[in-house]
Amino acid sequence: MNSWEKEVTIESKVALKGTLSFPENRKEKTPAILIIAGSGKLDRNGKVNKKLDLKLYQQIADYLTSLGFINLRYDKRGVAASEGDFLTTGLWDLVDDAQAAVHFLKSLPEVYAEKVIVLGHSEGCMIGTAVAAREDLGGLILLSGAVERLSEALKRQRDLAKEDIIHAKGFQGNLLRLLGAHNKVEKQAQKYIDKVMSSSKDVTKVNLIKTNAKWMREHFLYNVREDLAKVTCPVLAITGARDYQANPEVLKDLPLYVKGDAQFHVVENMGHSCKYITKTSTIFSVKKDIIAESSLPIHPELEKLLKHWLQEHFNSISTEEAVII
Repeated sequence: MNSWEKEVTIESKVALKGTLSFPENRKEKTPAILIIAGSGKLDRNGKVNKKLDLKLYQQIADYLTSLGFINLRYDKRGVAASEGDFLTTGLWDLVDDAQAAVHFLKSLPEVYAEKVIVLGHSEGCMIGTAVAAREDLGGLILLSGAVERLSEALKRQRDLAKEDIIHAKGFQGNLLRLLGAHNKVEKQAQKYIDKVMSSSKDVTKVNLIKTNAKWMREHFLYNVREDLAKVTCPVLAITGARDYQANPEVLKDLPLYVKGDAQFHVVENMGHSCKYITKTSTIFSVKKDIIAESSLPIHPELEKLLKHWLQEHFNSISTEEAVII
């Protein structure tokens, strides 16, 4: 299916720039999907810089459009074309911005306001869940990060890093163990966390590097499970079995919290960037692997799961509901 896009401005507390994608031959009002990016200075397409360009959100947008869904992706506050200061942006600022984007979609004459769906990736899962607890949505899709607090995800990553050091082979592994690196991972992290959590500033310096203390404090105080318990719309959660950053094991708890329909899937040979991989990353390879995965298409099983769920819940629009535009 062909599609077309246009640049839009979302009015939150700052002006956010985004891309609105339309299927070509629309004959009716259409459900719409908001794509919320993961953490860091990722733009609306998944690009950080010339070296690191995940392309993930552009790929997801193109796929959703091919299924016949209007969708919106945007540059987060202080990133790329959007206004604001990234370094002083907290979790609740990001939630406010995502809600503003939902309201933008609901206001469009081409969109069924009651059929706006939020799709979050990584940190976007937490932001999307917070929005779903505060906003009437048609559905919620959580990729690579559902049912997990940021503090828990970071702790698991540290535990995996410690194991990677313990089992590392060759000179590098021997040297790191000789220096006791595996015993320092948690101590150094706790020192960092304690400094951030005890700060009252939006930005603080840790080891001479400016850190968004506000963002981390708000995340560490946020319990995503409490908000999941407020969600009544259908929820789909998908994480890869080889995800180094998010824990696939916690997905089984999703139905314990969500009041409405809750489906979850763990996809074999899929990593955090939702691409097909055959080897799980380690602390030594994760950055290199993410860069290598950026050129790959979305995992085919993920595409199938998205298509099935969206068609099951949103492709049966009755004749009475249909409005020619």
